[in-house]
Amino acid sequence: MLRRPETRRVAEFLYDLLVANSPTPDYAKRVAERMEVPYPSLARYWQGKAVFPAGMVRSLFLATDQDMRVAEFFLLEGTDFHLERRATEKEASEIARALMTISQMEGEVSGLYLQATQEESDEGRSISFAEARGLEEALRKLARVAEEIRVVIRQLHPRE
Repeated sequence: MLRRPETRRVAEFLYDLLVANSPTPDYAKRVAERMEVPYPSLARYWQGKAVFPAGMVRSLFLATDQDMRVAEFFLLEGTDFHLERRATEKEASEIARALMTISQMEGEVSGLYLQATQEESDEGRSISFAEARGLEEALRKLARVAEEIRVVIRQLHPRE
């Protein structure tokens, strides 16, 4: 077992975070999966059998759904700084509005498709290159708004 005090403090912190005060019995296993490290390797760190690499702090922070204790322990402990969560770009009340925007965009995509497949369109019932570009751009906008909504919902209701 490693005798360095820093390693022992980190091991105690990881054990407390991932095992002793974990929200679920399999929390450490889920964190290991999210970090993409083998569970036995993660267990070696909280047991103090290996030094926790500094390069894994960010992935631990993200795998624990941005648990502020991780950032405060590894970065801010012993300083006069503390973390505050930034406000989400879109508030929960804006989700309904964003969903309506998606609905409107879906209508625009449908309209572009119907125009592109009319007899009077650039290439008749076949979609021309310019029409395909227009559809592609409309779909890209639709996907971007949908991804923004997904991020907001995930922030409001993180995985448990």
